[in-house]
Amino acid sequence: MTRDYRFGRRTVLAGSALALAGCVEDETPTDIDDENDDSNGQDENGQEEDGGVTEDDDANGEERSEEDEDEDDEADAETGEGDLSVWHDFNSTTETSFTHWTDEFEAETGLDIAVTEVADLEDRIETGVPSGEAPEMWPWLHDWVDNHWDRGFLADVSGDLTIDLDAEFTDAAVEAVQPSGTDAVVGLPYAGETMTLFYNPELIDEPPETYDEMLTIAQEFHNPQYGEYGITHPVDVYFISWALQAFGSRIFEVNDAGEPQLGLEEDSMHEGMALFRELYNYMPRDLFYDPQISAFANGDAPLHFNGPWAVRDFNDRDTEFAVAELPAIEGGSATPFAGIDVWYFSSMINEDDDRKEASIEFGEWFTTTDEIVEHHAEEYGHVPVTTSVNENELPDDVRGFYHAMEQGVPMPADPRMNQVWQPLEDAISNILIDDADIADEFGAAAASIRAAWE
Repeated sequence: MTRDYRFGRRTVLAGSALALAGCVEDETPTDIDDENDDSNGQDENGQEEDGGVTEDDDANGEERSEEDEDEDDEADAETGEGDLSVWHDFNSTTETSFTHWTDEFEAETGLDIAVTEVADLEDRIETGVPSGEAPEMWPWLHDWVDNHWDRGFLADVSGDLTIDLDAEFTDAAVEAVQPSGTDAVVGLPYAGETMTLFYNPELIDEPPETYDEMLTIAQEFHNPQYGEYGITHPVDVYFISWALQAFGSRIFEVNDAGEPQLGLEEDSMHEGMALFRELYNYMPRDLFYDPQISAFANGDAPLHFNGPWAVRDFNDRDTEFAVAELPAIEGGSATPFAGIDVWYFSSMINEDDDRKEASIEFGEWFTTTDEIVEHHAEEYGHVPVTTSVNENELPDDVRGFYHAMEQGVPMPADPRMNQVWQPLEDAISNILIDDADIADEFGAAAASIRAAWE
């Protein structure tokens, strides 16, 4: 199971969110399994209804079947067209922005980019590359790097780049595009993202600077029988990683010998889970993404944890919000998973030198053009990963994410992390919903994960 936390895929389904926003404390909690199957912001395309013809309707207003869409997708996902081909699964807003940049690049260079929106991008890549029917480039979070490198999906362009990676990008961004244990470069980084604290300035004058202050605010505002909560917070491994790893343990690491290491059985990891369970007392009982975000969006909670993808959601819904730094934790430090958005270079670029040169030119242009970097920061809350960035010139909404990136650790790219997500999420659900013992649940999750690795 791969987690997708890249901007453009995490969206709020406004209708269902608003319908669920009034959940109260005595409702039956919803566990993370259900959340991941539905509306926790993963694997959504974010298409909005506007009363007109949509992508699901044809020009005559007739509803299109999934079979028709699949046939169109297959027909449109051309490879070998233009001077280079790109697949993406951006939502409509991000796609509009991307089209603007590709048009500008084509006008400047005379090169032609064949751009295709592809549903189920991961599945299409996994079938397309081995069959030779794949593009030269695609964008995704860095957590595909090791898996796709090991499977031969990616090309090493370290000897072909015309820019100095270390001079252009932050250390974390450079590390993100290099498969573990290699000097290969399989992509170029263009943005960073993680989560931090949001607050409603109409409800509180200043954000809490410490965890204890945050807890005090949550206690003061929590009144669930009236649909008011002290804090809202989506719940899964990714979202609560800041707490789980706050006292030094790491959910997953690979040691120098290449062996996977779990921190689930360490006391410091249990301490982090206990920290989050205390906050859960002041949250909506439903663990779904939508009710957690909607209570804050509707002005029914003063505090909220989320990532940069929520900035546009809140702006679109006229939410009163500001972005703050992660609160300080006595004896520890909030340590969220952080991700780097990457333009990947497919192994297909090795089939044609001209297409390879065009792909690298586009990748270097897109990732180092100041106007694009600034646009991602201003419009999406993305943290720039170029070394030229001046923190003091960043938009206010981005500074909180910038500091959170500095505190965070890269989301694991090792494929064995895929066996960690579900057992740990099951344990988190049992702890929060059933008040199960933390050590017992995390121990059982660790045993299940290790068994899956054998």
